[in-house]
Amino acid sequence: MGGRIGPQWSGHLLPAVSTDTSIRHHTNDAGILVKTGKLLLASGALATLLTMTLSGAVLANGVGDLYVASSAGVLEIHVSTSTVVNTIPMVPAPQSVAFSPDGRDLFVSNAGSGVIPIDIASLDVQAQIGMPGPVSALAFPAGEILVGTMPTRRTLAFAVIHGGAVTESAQLPGAGNLLAGDRRDARVAVAEAGKSWLEVVDPATATLRKTTVAGGIVALAIDRGKGAVLVATQDPDALVRIDLTSLLVTWTVKLPAAPNAVAAMSSTAVVGGGSSLWKVDGKTATKLATPKQTATALAVSDEGSFLHVAEAAAIEAFDATGKLQKTIDLKDQQSPVAMAAIPSGSSLFLGQGSTGATPAPGGNPPASIPTPKPPTTSTVVDTARDIASYPPVQGAALVAVAILFLCWMFIRWYDRRSVRLR
Repeated sequence: MGGRIGPQWSGHLLPAVSTDTSIRHHTNDAGILVKTGKLLLASGALATLLTMTLSGAVLANGVGDLYVASSAGVLEIHVSTSTVVNTIPMVPAPQSVAFSPDGRDLFVSNAGSGVIPIDIASLDVQAQIGMPGPVSALAFPAGEILVGTMPTRRTLAFAVIHGGAVTESAQLPGAGNLLAGDRRDARVAVAEAGKSWLEVVDPATATLRKTTVAGGIVALAIDRGKGAVLVATQDPDALVRIDLTSLLVTWTVKLPAAPNAVAAMSSTAVVGGGSSLWKVDGKTATKLATPKQTATALAVSDEGSFLHVAEAAAIEAFDATGKLQKTIDLKDQQSPVAMAAIPSGSSLFLGQGSTGATPAPGGNPPASIPTPKPPTTSTVVDTARDIASYPPVQGAALVAVAILFLCWMFIRWYDRRSVRLR
């Protein structure tokens, strides 16, 4: 009996102990799985929150295509979604806007004796830059000098950005209130509405050179790094192209009607007059498009492919063929008076502006800034692609991966610790 009792107890007792241990193991494993799931959920939520936080500047600010001086203040507009995403109130209302060549700062004048800088990444309004007199129009050519017209003083203001001095030009022939500049050229052109004089100005040396045209000047535009200025005149109604170095007229084209605005696309010059847009190739002026309302101002996207047309209650975007791409309806009497397209390839977060040194007058312009895909109707896909391409989002994604990796390491340590305790 005794010989049999020992083995029988051994045979029943050991399986019982093994079964109980297995239950405890399964319980522990289930607990680990639950804790693992909770950790993964928590880390995933943290990673998502971190990504949204770090990419907030991308989603909220610094991604507008167009900035508009309006009766409501400065509007930040996403052309791809036809949306006004931000409004910076200003009293008095802004009259002119101009971007620094690197796209980091927008400068605003509202007829006061100061220019207001806006940090585009944060949309923070910075301390005013004091000017010698009231400023009506702004232009920022290649380099570090912002130029403003002061009609009441009949001079120009030159403001060296980032702590530099503010100086004043010699007297102009009249109350200069028309001004044109482009980040691809170091010079600007200034004129007086309705008069025939035009001056080409080099802000770096404060030199002014004068010429005249037939008719009264109504609008100016620098010809996108091609070393010329486009001058729209009335009586006669014409578009005149003048070389910025020699001041010689390279061509004159008669217009079908009186112009009131001009802009330079990469492929053609465009003139606005009433409810018509004409493209001018140096020989003829032909119909490009018909805006819904009278065009009051024109602005071209940085790469030169799209034309923005300001109207009384809307902004329309046309491509180089005259096809309407987008319509941005402006409500609450947000009447646009001036526009500035962001140097869209400048990358606010990488700080990459135009490359190469600032050219001397008449020299080669800086290398063109590469630009992203222009406005399209595929807003969801394009928005996702644009967000994913921004360095803050990429950085947040790396941090999120690091968080998940640390959670995985903790789970492994916890698992091994539980095994040792068993």
